[in-house]
Amino acid sequence: MFELVHQYAPQSPAGRTATAIIACLIGVPALVLGLIGLTGNVAAGILFLLLSTVTLGVAGELIRGVIRQANAAPADSLQDGQQIDETNETPIETLRQRYAEGELDQEAFERRLDQLIGTEEPEQQTTERERVLE
Repeated sequence: MFELVHQYAPQSPAGRTATAIIACLIGVPALVLGLIGLTGNVAAGILFLLLSTVTLGVAGELIRGVIRQANAAPADSLQDGQQIDETNETPIETLRQRYAEGELDQEAFERRLDQLIGTEEPEQQTTERERVLE
């Protein structure tokens, strides 16, 4: 049944999850109506139980497929996390790193630092300059 369900299901995990939710929204009320229907009209109760069994089975297989996709997806590597951190660096931190690696000499570092600090708000200028030069 797994192959049959996933042959016609959407390929994206979000689409499969949405389809599983819709199947559950149909299957659970059908199950309740089937159980209630068994006390009155047995034929209708069996029909609703059959409908609920099929829809909840489809929902279960879709959820199983989404879990398989999630388990098969590669985990985030450490390098990806480092690249994200580097993109969140402030310009001053990048400048300090370039100076530490020897890309900039003392004069170029101080000139560019003054330019960066000049673009900040006045009350932040003195504290930022003091912090960077420490």
